[in-house]
Amino acid sequence: MKKNIIISAILIASSIITLESCKKKEEADGETQSVVDNAMCEQQFMAITPVVNEKGINQAGIKKVNSCGNWIILGALGNATITPSANDTIDSDADGLYDNGPVTFQIDFGTGCLSNDGTTNRTGIIQITTAKRWKTYNNTATIDLINYKVNNITFSGQIKITKPDSVTFVTEVINGHCTDGNWNIDYTCTKTLKQIGGFSTKTDESDDVISIEGSSSGVNREGRSFSTTITSPLIKKSNCKWITSGTLDLTPSGLKARTVDYGAGACDDDATYTVNGQTISFKLK
Repeated sequence: MKKNIIISAILIASSIITLESCKKKEEADGETQSVVDNAMCEQQFMAITPVVNEKGINQAGIKKVNSCGNWIILGALGNATITPSANDTIDSDADGLYDNGPVTFQIDFGTGCLSNDGTTNRTGIIQITTAKRWKTYNNTATIDLINYKVNNITFSGQIKITKPDSVTFVTEVINGHCTDGNWNIDYTCTKTLKQIGGFSTKTDESDDVISIEGSSSGVNREGRSFSTTITSPLIKKSNCKWITSGTLDLTPSGLKARTVDYGAGACDDDATYTVNGQTISFKLK
């Protein structure tokens, strides 16, 4: 009988130790790198669509306006006999297709061009290839990034943008990559962007406000994979570097899902995430 009591006591003590160990392991889940890396890539990849849209609204081609970046028409894709010119953007038979298309354009930021948020410096090239005018619905434009950097971080990959209506853009990032040379982040996503502000100034990107929904996945700079689903639309203002509000669920490989909250609308780099009942503050760097 005494032996059984001793064994029972040992089992109970072992169970308590195991439970405490599990509890401490849960409480120690302070993994922030996936949250930070997803936010950094998401903010800059999603900022590309408004830049391209600003050039394309209400134009036969995509028109250069007085803003950041030099506009270049490269001409009809794969047709070396055509000298690149504005004639490449003509649709003489009104079938919705460029006569010499698909046509390729570039936004060249050169060695540096300060964006509308006053803190983001872009260099390199955004290259756009499209068979139809930008305002044509359900046409997919392909975006390639050439030596494209934002504040010395290089962003590469291909982006496909489809416009189902006048204010909506379906944006797909394929083989996205972010690096400063010392660390690397992989990023892919399918997002639906809606313009919810800046309608009255159609060729001025600076006052645009974009709502973002959808999902993403990637591998953070520490080699851990992650996936996300937006649960409340993220809000990105062109005149602010950071996402200013909205929530998403992010799940790092091997860890529990955490809810990321970007705030209540202030233009700052403050955000929080909640996991295991704990809310942790972090910076959107």
